[in-house]
Amino acid sequence: MSKLADRIAHERALRDNVCIGEVRVTSPARTLVDCALLYPFEHVLSMFDSALRRGLVTREEIVAVCDGLRVDCGPVFRLLHYADARSENGGESFCRAVSIEEGFVPPQLQHTFYSRVTGKEAGRVDFIWHTEDGRIIVLEFDGMQKYIDPEMTSNRDVRQVVRDERRREQDLKEAGVSVVIRTNYIEVVQRAPFVMKLMQAGVPRAGAHPIFEHAD
Repeated sequence: MSKLADRIAHERALRDNVCIGEVRVTSPARTLVDCALLYPFEHVLSMFDSALRRGLVTREEIVAVCDGLRVDCGPVFRLLHYADARSENGGESFCRAVSIEEGFVPPQLQHTFYSRVTGKEAGRVDFIWHTEDGRIIVLEFDGMQKYIDPEMTSNRDVRQVVRDERRREQDLKEAGVSVVIRTNYIEVVQRAPFVMKLMQAGVPRAGAHPIFEHAD
């Protein structure tokens, strides 16, 4: 390797690393790229969502890291295509990633509905799909914390939380929602019950997965 090539490689390595105290670690962008190349899509999408939401990295910085690597960064560009800073937690990101992996159209995130009668807010939902026949499908990802964490339940017991959920679903349907699906982490991990719910509700399917390449 020439001296020029050595210097370029050294400068690139420094650019891809940062210091925390006296410890040198990879930069957020380089860390995301490394994880994208090592681990499955459904486990890494939450990292991309979170990093973008928290402003730790930009899409351009991630692309710049890929430009300096002599490897196929297709998995990275696929994650960049689907990454969304509006995802509010890792569970929602994982749920969305599995739905994409199972061939469903990527949903819209964090949509707020309003009553057709009063104009008041009927609820903000995790995921939403619009079907060709005009239906609106909502998916809510429920963590167990919402039933047991006092900060999330506002000190309500489980029965009251469930009653409030049913009332909220009714408000959403009065706001134009056709179907409300509820799922949880266990169903998403198992996949089959999660996929069955999406299919029974008529969530639209996507075509074949596109091939993601870096455009020059």
